Amino acid sequence: MTWASLSSTLNGKPRVLAGPMLRKTTSSSVTVWLALQDAAQVTLSVRDGAGRKLLQGTRHTVAVGLRLHIVAVTASPLAADALLTENAIYHYDLSFDFANKSGVSLAEATGTTAPAFAYPPYDTPSFCLPPQNLNDLRLLHGSCRIAHAEGADALALGDALIAESATDPLRRPHQLLLNGDQIYADDVAPAMLVMLSDAAVNLLGWQQTLAVPAAFGGPQPAEQLPPYFRRKLLDDSGFTSEDLDAHLMSLGEYLAMYLFVWSDVLWTADSLPSRADLLQAGAAGIHDPAILGQWRAQRDLCKNEPKAMEKHADRMKLFRQSIPQVRRLLANVPSYMIFDDHEVTDDWNMTRDFCHGVYGRPLGVQVVQNALVAYALCQHWGNAPEQFEPAAGTAPQPAGQRLLGLLAGATAASYAQNAGAIAALVGVHDDTDLRDRPDKGVFHEADSLTYNYTIEGPGHQVIVTDTRSWRVFPFGSSQGGELLSREQMVLQIDRTPELAGRALLVVLTTNVPPVQPIRTATRHDTLTNFIEHHPDVYEAWELPSVAFDRLMVVLSNKLPQQDGKRQGSVLLLSGDVHFSFASRLLYRATTRYEDDTPQPASVVLAQLVASSLRKQTGATVEMHREGYEHGPFIIGRLLIPRHHPEGYVGWNVGTGSQRAVGQKGLVHPSFIPLLTETLEQPTLQVSPDGFFLGVGIDRATPPDYSYRLDYLVADKASEAGPPVPAPPAGNTPAERLQAAAIIRTASERLEAYNVAHTTQRQIVGVNNLGLLGFDWDMAAHRGRKVHHTVLWTNGIAAGTLRTNYAVSLDADDPLFPEIQARSLP
Repeated sequence: MTWASLSSTLNGKPRVLAGPMLRKTTSSSVTVWLALQDAAQVTLSVRDGAGRKLLQGTRHTVAVGLRLHIVAVTASPLAADALLTENAIYHYDLSFDFANKSGVSLAEATGTTAPAFAYPPYDTPSFCLPPQNLNDLRLLHGSCRIAHAEGADALALGDALIAESATDPLRRPHQLLLNGDQIYADDVAPAMLVMLSDAAVNLLGWQQTLAVPAAFGGPQPAEQLPPYFRRKLLDDSGFTSEDLDAHLMSLGEYLAMYLFVWSDVLWTADSLPSRADLLQAGAAGIHDPAILGQWRAQRDLCKNEPKAMEKHADRMKLFRQSIPQVRRLLANVPSYMIFDDHEVTDDWNMTRDFCHGVYGRPLGVQVVQNALVAYALCQHWGNAPEQFEPAAGTAPQPAGQRLLGLLAGATAASYAQNAGAIAALVGVHDDTDLRDRPDKGVFHEADSLTYNYTIEGPGHQVIVTDTRSWRVFPFGSSQGGELLSREQMVLQIDRTPELAGRALLVVLTTNVPPVQPIRTATRHDTLTNFIEHHPDVYEAWELPSVAFDRLMVVLSNKLPQQDGKRQGSVLLLSGDVHFSFASRLLYRATTRYEDDTPQPASVVLAQLVASSLRKQTGATVEMHREGYEHGPFIIGRLLIPRHHPEGYVGWNVGTGSQRAVGQKGLVHPSFIPLLTETLEQPTLQVSPDGFFLGVGIDRATPPDYSYRLDYLVADKASEAGPPVPAPPAGNTPAERLQAAAIIRTASERLEAYNVAHTTQRQIVGVNNLGLLGFDWDMAAHRGRKVHHTVLWTNGIAAGTLRTNYAVSLDADDPLFPEIQARSLP
């Protein structure tokens, strides 16, 4: 079978193109997202196990294109006492009223049978609410998923988890947190772009004219800009990604990407565009002979293009095979999402130079706006449906509803005419607006969409931060900015609903802090980027830094006061780096940074990183084998510190205070002071010592706060697969064959162990999905733990492997004592 354009196949496809996806779910509301090719009035009904209808809601789709209609429909209680409760399985169903037919069932609208979206013994999608008792709470989390990456799609592992516990509301996962890079706009396989461009034209029915510079042919639709031609065009337009050959550009392409990664409906079964299809698309789209010559020259630079397309095709076919499992998972567990950079482009808002380059050009503004409109429709609408609900009477309409109004019935002309209003709603400004701001930062209008939000459970609260669209740049144009300004830290974290004794989880899409190889790359950024571009430089919360000290203040402000001291634990969920790990930070303070009056604190931060769902590379597999001290180059290996607990102390003083706090000196065989240690920033590292030098603190200037940072190793027995039985004792041919098979299995297990277990597991660098569980004494902090179980496969051992990091949340755990700074004699 050869690949066919949607122009010839769309009429034969189901009315529902993607979804149903279960989104924000509470005791009094349930939201389900769908994308359809026909306009419809959609009704959502929620029933209990006895079949009683408890919640219902109806909403009409929004016509983003002639054949693309999107909706997030919310069901509300039919009676005051019809609220959902924990420890119960609920079911939902959908019906559709189309122009030519009413009362269409979910099965008919999706062209499927019941098992496509239901787990036996049920025949409709189901879900359960999170329990108040944290010992019964199960949360899934992950990030970074791409269609043409190596390995199996780990998001599909969540499908098996629900399948094995579908009838047990205390065992099945209660929520799924997708913490960034749900799509990749920059790293797109050329064959995928051919499909997306084709889908964009056929679904929207209109083509957006992009502000392409004259040197590249002048204003034209993205569909006339084939793969490889886009690299130099976008590079000249300020984009900094290394993967620009097939970068998404138009609104239609961004929207189509979501449909392709969440559903298999638009894929051609067992067939992808060939190289001939790609060449035909380029020749058909480019009419100027000079521009056609540019495209051929850029394509010729890709020496391995045919082999790369073959490799991508194999990987995308594997990806497509698991989409039905992913689609069923997303229909049966409430999911919550937040962007990182790749929803827009790599390095999005990373530096002031990026902002100047991209927002200083009309094409850059258009591309970022398209990305955020697609994000708002496909991800954020389900996170915060209240921002998209029509206001009653004459009340002002919320930002999301105003955005839907501007997009409804869109045409190329109306989308261009409304571009200014749309950009303001999604938070995009040109460089003129940014450079006039004191901090040169990106920002939002007061009445724009708010991307940060909270998830309120009976026993836990999740604060989902937006660290991309509020960055400020106080350190220069080429340096990384502050991921959140001081004001935004307070607004997004501190000024959220009261914790009221619940567990606190905070989503920060980038690491807090990252592993030492990335921190070393950041400290030596010039050398790092000279050797090879490192996209994670400037993208994390570095320790020590003023931003980190401020983050600790707002996080500790969320915790309860006991005897005047802020005490408790915070679980930090992040992704981004394409490998998973866990770290533990102990924070003690008598006075925190920038406190006007002393505020003691004793806090444990458990950082639980889950990445990637599908973005493993050779480099991440090396991290998988070598752990925290892995360095990709000889120079890097020499610079990366050994894996030891790290100690830091800090003072409540301003940056650049030059306050003298002790001495730097020789540490072998005993401490010999040499130079006065003065503070360039409030916090300095005191342990472990360097090879020759260490720090001694003057007893007259004791620190105000301290940190102990540990990168954790997993439980020793957590990855054991099913046991291999002993070979049979007999000597018959059948018994010998059975014994040979058992010995072969054991040998394969040993080989896998030798490859993957050079040390006790530190990092999981293959595709994975995170699962959180708790050991939680509801009455006392002592002894509390969170279990960060990383699920993965290796193609050798049967079934799913589990790497479990058991993270102590007890600030007084004797295994993690506070690291005391050396005192001067």
